[in-house]
Amino acid sequence: MLQFGAMRRTTPLWFLIPLVIVLASACASQQSTPPPVTAGVIFPTMTAGRLIQGPLPPAAPPPADGQLSNPATAIALANVPTATPNFAACPAPNASASLEGAVQGGAPRTPSAVSDAIGRYLSDGGNVGEIERVLRDSWAMLGEGFVRGDLDLTGEGIPEVVVSFNAPEIGGTLLIYVCADGRYTERYQSTMSAETSGTPPQILSAADLNFNQRPDLLFASQICDEDGDNCQQFTQLTSWDAGRGRFINLLGGGVTSDESPTPLDVDGDRISELVVRLTNDGDSTTGPLRTGQIVYDWDGASYVRSYTQYDPPRFRIQMVHDADQAFQQGRTRDAIALYDLAINSPTLENWLNDDVIVLPAYARYRMLLAYADMEAPELVDVHAQILQLYPDLATAPVYAELAIRFWDALQTSNNLHSACVAVLETLSLRPEGIGLMNRYGSSSEPYTAATICPY
Repeated sequence: MLQFGAMRRTTPLWFLIPLVIVLASACASQQSTPPPVTAGVIFPTMTAGRLIQGPLPPAAPPPADGQLSNPATAIALANVPTATPNFAACPAPNASASLEGAVQGGAPRTPSAVSDAIGRYLSDGGNVGEIERVLRDSWAMLGEGFVRGDLDLTGEGIPEVVVSFNAPEIGGTLLIYVCADGRYTERYQSTMSAETSGTPPQILSAADLNFNQRPDLLFASQICDEDGDNCQQFTQLTSWDAGRGRFINLLGGGVTSDESPTPLDVDGDRISELVVRLTNDGDSTTGPLRTGQIVYDWDGASYVRSYTQYDPPRFRIQMVHDADQAFQQGRTRDAIALYDLAINSPTLENWLNDDVIVLPAYARYRMLLAYADMEAPELVDVHAQILQLYPDLATAPVYAELAIRFWDALQTSNNLHSACVAVLETLSLRPEGIGLMNRYGSSSEPYTAATICPY
């Protein structure tokens, strides 16, 4: 038995080699075989016994980093079923349908009358070409407006009819008709005041801005003052809400601006922001205006104002206004730096001819107040500069005298309030100290005696 056991321990394993080779070949052949092609999903057709088969497209890949840069994107990325259009739900074309015949007594004179007439005509089998002709030639309402039947705004596969027109007694109006249950029904109306409406609404975009797989209609109407001279753009954004069965506004009460918003994906989250460019630098009525941009962002339910980004100040008074705002907010060091720029920057322009004289004197006076507030030693240097630059207070800008009165009272009382009392006494005798800062139009914050010396 011991010898037999020893023989088993020393028996060679060469007879297992063929088995290993067979297993290795099987594994190699299995790895080299391409994966089977996934069978397409089978769809029934209207023909009995017939089937259509085809592969479904792959799902859209997630962002490269696996994260969503905007929390609202998680809401917008919800899957929406693919629409199956039912063209039988819409009225059949009817060559005998008449839009003018749908109105009694000539052209309609209210938005609701126009809307009802177009709705009845479409439900009777009318077409967009005839609507355009009647609005243009018979009712004289089309102007720069349009009639479109190529936009599927509900995502149901059937294009809606969008109508834009303007009439003196009606105003600029945009209508959207949806086809359902064999008829067309108005599901959205926007009408501007006849007194302020300049032109028919114009479509700016009909793309999917908030990435919810449905188009959003961004459109703007021109509004003007009573004289028709000063005009702006009033922009609205509407989108189909399937749960409510109507279009809803996604931009609150709309946006009024000199230029219409531009859809732009600012932060790279695949959801477009609305960017309003600020390009108007002002006039004699408004005073100098800041240029830059205002950004409206999607919050998951609507577009809201996110932030305003101004360009660097162009005019000296704008730098002074920035400095005064920083001073008021308690950012004293920032205010001092901005006052220094208002005095010394070679790139700043003057809004008024005497800005180069008046505003540096005002800025030095305010720097004196700022250093006094901080109890900083630079207070002495600023006081010395004012004495050197304005030796004759009778011919100097009023702010040089305000600075000297503030300094003298501060040296006597060591109290900021007492120093301001001396400034206010001087302003009562020289009110131009307030008036000079209130010459910069309706867009500028008004200055008072308490603004000039706030302690």
